[in-house]
Amino acid sequence: MNQDWKVRIQPSDQTPYQFKATMLLKGTAEPGALEVSYLYGAGDLAVFLEDLGAAVPAICILIEQLRGRRTAEIGVEVTEEAMEVLSRRRPEANA
Repeated sequence: MNQDWKVRIQPSDQTPYQFKATMLLKGTAEPGALEVSYLYGAGDLAVFLEDLGAAVPAICILIEQLRGRRTAEIGVEVTEEAMEVLSRRRPEANA
C-alpha cells in the first residue's frame, strides 16, 4: 500500500542546512505524521527524495525550480518500506 504525499521544500532556518523538507498528505495544508527533515544541499535533497520514491526527472525539475523561488513541492508515493526506513531515522537526522 502506497501513501500519497507531497514534500514541500523551503529554505532552512537552521544552520548549516540549506533546505527544510516538510511531508504533507496530498490535499491537506497541515504537516502529516512525519517530522520536518533538514538537508545540507541539492545532492542531499535529491537522495532524500529518491529514497521516498520521487522520480529522478521530477527531482531535477524541483531543484531547478528552487533556483528561482523559495518554495517548491513534489509529489511522492511513499511505499510501506520507505515509511519503515523513515521511522528508523536517527533523531539528529531530522535536526
